[in-house]
Amino acid sequence: MFSYRHHIAGLAISLIALQAAPALAQSAEDYPDQTVRIVTPFEAGGGTDIMSRELANKLQGLWNNNPVIVENKAGANGNLGTDIVAKAKPDGYTLLLTTNATIVINPQIFGDRVKYDPVKDFTPVSMLSSLPFVFLVPPSSPAKTMEEFLELAKKSPGDLSCGSSGVGGGAHLALEMLKARAGVDITHVPYKGTGSSITALLGAHIDCLFVSILSASPYIKQEQLRPLAVSSLQRNSSLPDIPAVAELPGLDGFESDLWYGLLVPAGTDPQIVQKVYEGTKALIDDPDFRGRFEPTGAVLVGNTPEEFSKQVINDIGKWSEVVKQSGVANQL
Repeated sequence: MFSYRHHIAGLAISLIALQAAPALAQSAEDYPDQTVRIVTPFEAGGGTDIMSRELANKLQGLWNNNPVIVENKAGANGNLGTDIVAKAKPDGYTLLLTTNATIVINPQIFGDRVKYDPVKDFTPVSMLSSLPFVFLVPPSSPAKTMEEFLELAKKSPGDLSCGSSGVGGGAHLALEMLKARAGVDITHVPYKGTGSSITALLGAHIDCLFVSILSASPYIKQEQLRPLAVSSLQRNSSLPDIPAVAELPGLDGFESDLWYGLLVPAGTDPQIVQKVYEGTKALIDDPDFRGRFEPTGAVLVGNTPEEFSKQVINDIGKWSEVVKQSGVANQL
């Protein structure tokens, strides 16, 4: 099973390698001179896919139109694509754009079934954004507020169903946290990815869904899905009229977030890591990009490789308690 303490040493080694930045200018000098692929371990149409394609376009422009492509490698709750990058050659031509699900949560839930080590096998480049989940229901739902939905759940234990992008993902853990805190029984229905779960909700095949505010935004704007609450401590600026779950009686302090981050295989030349980081930061600082994503509720970050490495370790400690209390590992 993944151990928080065991990997602090691994983080220290990663940070030393980043800070030392040995003189490998020759290997990084001409980078990139071939196709760079950004692997996202989830289906097309979700938040990681959206971010990956924006980043690919920005990097290709910055790198004199050197090809940068996106490959969706969905499967095994994101572990499949993540493992592909973990085992890729550390030459800077295979990048991973993923969420805290595959780097922070999955190794704690799946244990030895995860074949990669989130600290030893990767070098973090930068966190692109952090954002809350939004709790959605179809327009046909009789619940117009979060309070009404929880009342329905209490009256009919187990009858209501809630989708997610997969067992043990951030959306699933947000649901488990809600169930535990609100004292309700809601049936979890995992899908292969965010896109599939949204499709199920659009068809009213499930009753509710926690999904990233970025993925949910188009459906909310077109009134195809109804938002009842957000998972951040406070209301989100893009949905000022939608309450936070934490505002409900007995649910104070409720918070569940999602981040999108870029990583490369461990052992990648630090100068290449820095070059990829600079391209990522250029995207985050781009006014057009900010103008597109900040209105969706996303908090754009763009922190350094060192800062992101520390964030990964902090999040492993934070979510280890949630995973333990939820009993999610026993559902597998």
